[in-house]
Amino acid sequence: MTTPQPNFVYKILPNTPVYQGTPIPVPPSWIFPQTEVDAKDGFIHMSTAAQLPGTLSRFFGTDETVQLLKIDFKRLSSFKIVKWEKASNGDLFPHLYAQLEGEYVRELKVVGKSTDEKGWEASVETLVQDGFVEE
Repeated sequence: MTTPQPNFVYKILPNTPVYQGTPIPVPPSWIFPQTEVDAKDGFIHMSTAAQLPGTLSRFFGTDETVQLLKIDFKRLSSFKIVKWEKASNGDLFPHLYAQLEGEYVRELKVVGKSTDEKGWEASVETLVQDGFVEE
């Protein structure tokens, strides 16, 4: 059984000086620096729209803001090696085994964590309503 491929996947970056210098709009030739975890694991971790709340809560729970990259998955997977691999929670996540260049990024948005009890989940719900987060 094959799972339908999403139109978009998302890369979460810490909103730190290393990434704050990214020009907006992102130039096609821009190469995003790898995060420490990505460099250690040998691939770029990405998430689907449905996986975003869990990924944000688990790995960015104490961050007040992050940078969220909306990536054209169909285009990316046509030109780069993307593998769906099982994470420790059993879910399949998209992993990019190449550099991430600006030409695959549809949009970059700085996102703040909601101050209510739902935190990142509420923030993602707002991004879905706004049309930024979609499958």
